[in-house]
Formats: sequence, structure tokens, C-alpha cells
Amino acid sequence: MRIISQNKEHDLPYEHCAIWTKIPENIIYATPIGEPDTLLQMARYTTAEKAEKAIQKLHECHIGIHAVEGLNDTVDCSSLSQIGIYKINENGDYAYKLPVGERIFRFPQDDEL
Repeated sequence: MRIISQNKEHDLPYEHCAIWTKIPENIIYATPIGEPDTLLQMARYTTAEKAEKAIQKLHECHIGIHAVEGLNDTVDCSSLSQIGIYKINENGDYAYKLPVGERIFRFPQDDEL
């Protein structure tokens, strides 16, 4: 899974970085594994609650990916489209399950939470 910063400046593999929140600034940072001196700002929110909600959405996306690995396209996955598991075609139907490398989480903007 890839994670993209709020401003789309940073694009990192989720499995190869540490994500953490600095409160009271309400900033979410990423540090690539093996690069302890690198600090990348992934998102900034107006409240601690919004920062926590964004982190929760990130974890739900990652957990959801592993929870549906064995599903086939006949399963009702309407809730999974919110976490980027399935690509939806023009008719609104689930076209196919995305391979792991194509799954993306972008930190939402402040007003999207």
C-alpha cells in the first residue's frame, strides 16, 4: 500500500515507514525506515480529533486490505470501496480487486474529516 501526503508532495510505501502524530500541533509525520533523520510532514489538521481520525482511517485502510485478501468479487463489498480495495467501473459496479501495489491512501484535507 502507498500513502500520499495531504499536499501530494510525499508518496511512501506504508510498510517501510513509521507514521506518528505530534500533538498539540496536530501534524502527522512519516519517517522512512532506515532514515531516522528524515521527517516528512504528511498532513496537518486544525484539531487533535481530526488528526486522530485521519490516523484511524489510515489504519482502517491497511487493516481492510488484509481483511479482504481472500474475498472474491461475489461478496458484497460496498463498504470496502471507501477504503480503496476495489476499483469501481462507470456503472458503479465493482470491477476488480486492486492488487496490493495499486492500493493508495491519501491523507484527507482538514475539511474532509
